[in-house]
Amino acid sequence: MKILHVIAQLPSRTGSGVYYSNVIEELKKYGHRQAALFATQDDFHFDVLPGNELYPVKFKSDRIPFPIAGMSDVMPYENTVYSSMNEIMIGSWRAAFEDELFRAEREFKPDALILHHLWILTSAAVGIFDNRIKIGVCHNTDIRQAEQHPDMKNKYAGNLKNLDIVFSLSDSHKQKISDIFEIEKSKIVTIGGGFNQNLFFPAASGKKNDKTEIVFSAKIEKSKGVFELVKAFKGIAAAKPNLHLDIIGVPGGENIHILRSLIGNAGNIAVVPIKSQKELADYIRNKDIFVMPSYFEGLGLMALECLASGLRVVATEIEALMSLLGDTVNNSGVIEYVKLPRIYDTDKPFDEDVGQFVGDLSSKMLLQIERVENGEPFPEEILLEMNKHSWIGKTEIINNVLTTWIPKTTVP
Repeated sequence: MKILHVIAQLPSRTGSGVYYSNVIEELKKYGHRQAALFATQDDFHFDVLPGNELYPVKFKSDRIPFPIAGMSDVMPYENTVYSSMNEIMIGSWRAAFEDELFRAEREFKPDALILHHLWILTSAAVGIFDNRIKIGVCHNTDIRQAEQHPDMKNKYAGNLKNLDIVFSLSDSHKQKISDIFEIEKSKIVTIGGGFNQNLFFPAASGKKNDKTEIVFSAKIEKSKGVFELVKAFKGIAAAKPNLHLDIIGVPGGENIHILRSLIGNAGNIAVVPIKSQKELADYIRNKDIFVMPSYFEGLGLMALECLASGLRVVATEIEALMSLLGDTVNNSGVIEYVKLPRIYDTDKPFDEDVGQFVGDLSSKMLLQIERVENGEPFPEEILLEMNKHSWIGKTEIINNVLTTWIPKTTVP
């Protein structure tokens, strides 16, 4: 079978990009021929597939002089906000991607397409490959874009109802996907997200120091709750000097100044720039607690990766994550959930609720800190439970869907 994978972002550095890359890597085991169409810029290099199977669309180039458009307004690399694009920008964006889609159609002749994000590029691909099996992957950031910018959805993403199958991160999102994008609910399959079991696994030996080490890893911006995390951490650390917080990421714009101001001269908080998945996995493996204080997440893949690495987790009540992990993990004490404040515009807290949120976040962090300080082991049965969420299991589901739905005749 020949499968074309399509994404309008870098195939790395974000949850959806990592999802994209991991699906390609794991599907190799089934002997499929694969090609990848994706956005690129600067010196980015994608080596999951050979060069002759790649269809890159170059941003910050003569043809597309602006950075990659991100499904989130703030990305971990230089990006353009979709809603800020004028007609000329959208025209050059669409023309460049459509040229590569047509080239892939002529050269690769895929039997099936896996299209990431229910948004503009997926809609364009549906129109071009009308006689192939087309699988859309909803990452929930597309739901947010459509809710915040319905005019863009109506103007540029009208073909999504013609997808053959849609993968959802959780059962709870099926109705919203159906309502927003006019996709028949019978086409929507819950598959969730997965972690790379070759990268994320527990450390072989015990801790090498007596500090309790906490880690945050996400885009450094307001919707991720990182500024509230710093406030909560500093409040706890005032009475517990044996704590350390690593903030993994590269802040940009005003977020640099906000973060620097909040950290001040605190010597127990470090900002760590990590770019590759392997480097990230190796770095977090020896930490104790991962905190994900996000006001919005499509799934919260990093929480899965940290649990699989043997870290305790504190996370906001992200419905998709709670549904995916299930009662066994949720009630085990390895993860503690923080009640979200009231939210508007999908990922913005009401100012008057933030103080209570910081207090609740502190309380849940203290619970996990005390478990670490008391030497409570990470339960082996939870590590076994997490194996169900590795890409081995997820890709088996994807392959079964592909082989069930693919037409009996392939493209000549």
